[in-house]
Amino acid sequence: MCIRDRYMGREDGKPLQGLAGEKNNNLRDCFVLFRENRSNYTQGIFYVELVCTDLGGNFNNGNMCDGLNMHKRCTLEECHIATFNREAWDLYWDFKVIYESAKQLDTSKESRADQALLIGNEIVNTCVPKDKSTYAPSRAVARRFFATKNPGSQHTVYAVGHCHIDMAWLWPFSETRRKGGRSWSSQTELMKQYEPFSFCASSSGLYEWVEHDYPKLFEEIKQYVVSGNQKFFPVGGSYLEFDGYLPSGESMARQMLYGQRFFKHHFGKYCNTFFLPDTFGYSAQLPQIIKKAGMRYFLTQKLSWSRYNKFPHSSFNWKGIDGTSVLTHFPPADNYCSQGHLDEVLKSQTNFKDKGRSNVSLMLFGIGDGGGGPLPQHIEQLERMKDVDGIPKVVLGKSVDDFFDALNKDRKNLMTWDGELYLELHNGSYTTMANNKKGNRLSELLIRDAELFSTLVCILEKKNAHYDWKQLGEVWRKIMLFQFHDVLPGTCIGPVYDVTDKEYPLIIKYLTESIEKSVAMLADKALAGHLLDYEFPEAATANTAVVFNSLSFPRKDHVLEWEKDGAKVYSKVEVPGVGCAIYPVSVLEKCIIDKPFVNVEVKENIEIESPKLRVVLSKGGRVLSVRDKETKEYNLPDTEKEVIGPWKNYKGGNILLLHDDVPIYWDAWDLWIYYQETATELLAHSHIIEKKNHQVKVIYSYKISDKSTLTQAILVNGLTKRIDFETNVDWHETHKVLRSYFPLNIRADSVVCDIQSGNLRRPTTANTSWEMAKHEICSHKFVDMSEAFYGVALMNNCKYGYSAQDNVLGLSLLKSSKGPYDKADMGKHDFTYSLYPHKFSLPESDVAEESFKLNVNVYEVWKQSTLADKKEVRYIDIQKPKIILDALKLDEEKRNTVILRVHEDGGSLTSCPVKFGFGIDAPVLVNILEEKVSRYEIVESDGKVVKEESEMIASGANDVHLKLKPFDIVTIKFGPLLPGK
Repeated sequence: MCIRDRYMGREDGKPLQGLAGEKNNNLRDCFVLFRENRSNYTQGIFYVELVCTDLGGNFNNGNMCDGLNMHKRCTLEECHIATFNREAWDLYWDFKVIYESAKQLDTSKESRADQALLIGNEIVNTCVPKDKSTYAPSRAVARRFFATKNPGSQHTVYAVGHCHIDMAWLWPFSETRRKGGRSWSSQTELMKQYEPFSFCASSSGLYEWVEHDYPKLFEEIKQYVVSGNQKFFPVGGSYLEFDGYLPSGESMARQMLYGQRFFKHHFGKYCNTFFLPDTFGYSAQLPQIIKKAGMRYFLTQKLSWSRYNKFPHSSFNWKGIDGTSVLTHFPPADNYCSQGHLDEVLKSQTNFKDKGRSNVSLMLFGIGDGGGGPLPQHIEQLERMKDVDGIPKVVLGKSVDDFFDALNKDRKNLMTWDGELYLELHNGSYTTMANNKKGNRLSELLIRDAELFSTLVCILEKKNAHYDWKQLGEVWRKIMLFQFHDVLPGTCIGPVYDVTDKEYPLIIKYLTESIEKSVAMLADKALAGHLLDYEFPEAATANTAVVFNSLSFPRKDHVLEWEKDGAKVYSKVEVPGVGCAIYPVSVLEKCIIDKPFVNVEVKENIEIESPKLRVVLSKGGRVLSVRDKETKEYNLPDTEKEVIGPWKNYKGGNILLLHDDVPIYWDAWDLWIYYQETATELLAHSHIIEKKNHQVKVIYSYKISDKSTLTQAILVNGLTKRIDFETNVDWHETHKVLRSYFPLNIRADSVVCDIQSGNLRRPTTANTSWEMAKHEICSHKFVDMSEAFYGVALMNNCKYGYSAQDNVLGLSLLKSSKGPYDKADMGKHDFTYSLYPHKFSLPESDVAEESFKLNVNVYEVWKQSTLADKKEVRYIDIQKPKIILDALKLDEEKRNTVILRVHEDGGSLTSCPVKFGFGIDAPVLVNILEEKVSRYEIVESDGKVVKEESEMIASGANDVHLKLKPFDIVTIKFGPLLPGK
């Protein structure tokens, strides 16, 4: 049995070196007890920690889909002490490289392979294994091969040690903490043995764990980072290697903020290279986030896994949706865990796709995924290839930044890739472990509101005592940890989700309580001068509703439910953006919706009419027709726009299809295009109708199978065109995927998808293999399909996997993979998706605003007051609808100034005044790291540094004026705080 994870340790708990029992030359089973005169050595006690794990996980029958073997055991059966023969060791690696040269070098172009064969043969004839006196002459023969140096024009490979450590995957978080100690102690041990040797490691979260669990090892690492002869190089600049598609833009910004601050605090400098080698696709907003987090370069390799098309570049300029460009490299060895073999070095040259434009590439070597890192044999082989004719030059001892600095000299020659880096694989990860993704979405939105309302309290009180620094920081760390690129996608084993299932409800509970506490305090301040003393008997019943809106635009159609004379009533209220509206009961009574204005009639079908829409539902749950009463199609009188279009033999929309989902390779990860070839339609077997004055709800019941059921309420609200599909599923399927489809009466060759702090256009056509490969795409709150003057959006409150093919929008609701977690997604789910017809194309519409309303609550506080009239309080007035407020918080450094972050969401250059309901002092433009900048900089592909469009034009005592380029992320800082004006 393979015992992969072990380490040697001392009595004081310091790990000395990791040990591993993997096969395929990944063995790390030796530890050097002493290197100097062994007569000085007397005795010592060493401890060996063992963990019974395999690299491929501990699964029953060795099958990822058969569940975990929780009873696996292992025994350490043998340890022995041996002496080391340096000359024999060196001769072995000399011969290994020469042997590989004879096999791998191209005999058609040069004679080096033949020379290697001849010299290797001579070594065999010279060396007598049992006669140590033959080792030196044999090495002398080997040196003749290595003595022929490389010509100056040869390709150069920078070889940097690395051990990719998944924060969780086929092992729990707790095991990763130990992996960090084992892996990194192995590297500090190698640093004592080899010069030159360099090692890079990402993820400040893992550094935090090592600092906490192995403080002496962390201090040793720190010395290798800050010393004049640096060998240990932090990279990445983020809290961990997060998923590249699923986290929000603000979450990505916080990943950078927490990561870079840790590296600066402990090691004296920020990281310069963003490092994300193993994520399942890369958002087109990342270049801007990278640059505004103080980094210049980006490294990954995952697109080499794409199944249909080969990415055309190894080194290139990657341009994001805002126009920011970042120098990017994909190591041409197509992995992040090379073994130092000659064939990998040669592949770094032959597979390099930008020959002529540059002549340098990077190779990351060392055991990865579960950690481990470089082995002595990796370094031995690469050391012998440093300067040998016929082999690319190998540079050891340098950093990833050193490589990029060399590549940057060629930047003006490199091509540019504009838009997302889409991985043509693993697109089932947008859907797997749905409740985990729901926890992430809800946590992201709630922590935004918790910070916002806490900050407003601090501003109005002119002190920061209300801001819960410690707890909010811990919540952010948990949210970021669960955004790791195997955890959030849903591709880990069950014990990982035992943790997230426990923690997400606690996160949500804390944030909800924090918001309630803050809005209660804000309500008191908003009612200042009008509050009644609660001690008086006549104040026993609350008579004033204070309704808070955290979004940057007003909510004009909110329905407030309250009690009058013991009965529920509903009042339509309006709440300003980033503010509150105060409604005494006397005013609420005037806003009561006392007459029905949404009507329903049951005939052959169910016909619903609101002031805005005519909707026809079948008794089986399909949306047969949606006609927009507010739009006169083609300017013809008495003609209403039909939203639903044709598709195959189906009629209507909300077509619920159950597909077979049996991926070729990776069960939880993948959704292969052939799932579309099999489908079973679900039709409801019963329905009931619920009516209120302002809405009609039709509740359908479905039987998915003998094990699974679905209940769905289709809700038509007379105050909006949005049709909601409130869905509850008890899900117990195997290798199925459940999807909803909406054929639309729209002609469009592309859709617009909501992504991080902006949106991205993607094709609906399959004219090329590149377009066909995007049969499943990742989007956040909506996907919109529009013509010039009309469109339809499909929204959701916790889903990410969409399809957009021809005129049909589809949404993946649930998967049922069995590996690596055999109970993935089994159980109860509740979620909402919505269809939203709208005038105009997306940039001129209110789709983004409506999608936020679906996802973000208003907050209601009832108070006793003497107020007789409605009152509004505007804390922050952002005067352009496409400028979205991402964050309002206190700064991380001094904790006495305010950080406000917004982004432009419409895709156009915008000038936007921002007015505050309080005084502000010394507002300045800052980056994501909250450091002052005059204007943001962008490095063009020719290497020139130019200024971006975005800037803070002017400011006053209560306002700032911002200029934002399309999809710009702009952050300002102001304070200390002034009295409100």
